[in-house]
Amino acid sequence: MKSYTITTSSNRRRLAGFTLLESLMAIVIVGTGTLSILAAQQAFHRQNDWAQRSSSAMLLANELRELTLSMPRHDPITGIDTVGPEAGESSVSDFDDVDDFAGVVTSGIGAGTTFDPPINALRQTIANMDGWSQLIEVEDVLPDDISAASPQLLGTTDLTRIRVSVRYQSPQDNTPQTIAQLTWVVGD
Repeated sequence: MKSYTITTSSNRRRLAGFTLLESLMAIVIVGTGTLSILAAQQAFHRQNDWAQRSSSAMLLANELRELTLSMPRHDPITGIDTVGPEAGESSVSDFDDVDDFAGVVTSGIGAGTTFDPPINALRQTIANMDGWSQLIEVEDVLPDDISAASPQLLGTTDLTRIRVSVRYQSPQDNTPQTIAQLTWVVGD
């Protein structure tokens, strides 16, 4: 027995390809997936940039910590008679004690010292660090409250707190942003 299939024109059209609605749905689905992948990639790049800046900032902060690690708190000759840089100590290459990094001292409080461009533990400028700076602040603290917000006058206690703030100013920023801070305490 013979079997016959009747083909209508609507069946032929259906077999020939996609409808306009199916094509539009495919475009929307593929487009949404592509945009999602691009958004995820942008988020990854922002996160990666921050991680890179953060690790560079901690490296710069540790360079100053290493520089001051073996220094006495106060000048070995003048002691606490002169806090801040002594006469003739005008640059980091002349600094021989921690309180020299206090910068200009007014009424026992140091203004801090900024290194822009940043320096390493050997007191050398670090090349290719445009936009980066290191601010080092030196202040005395009481032994029973080393995290006090208000410092003591330099040369009045047995402990000195050193704080390094590493800042970065990208070409798009108007002011530098603090990326990392490192604080430690030294005593006699």
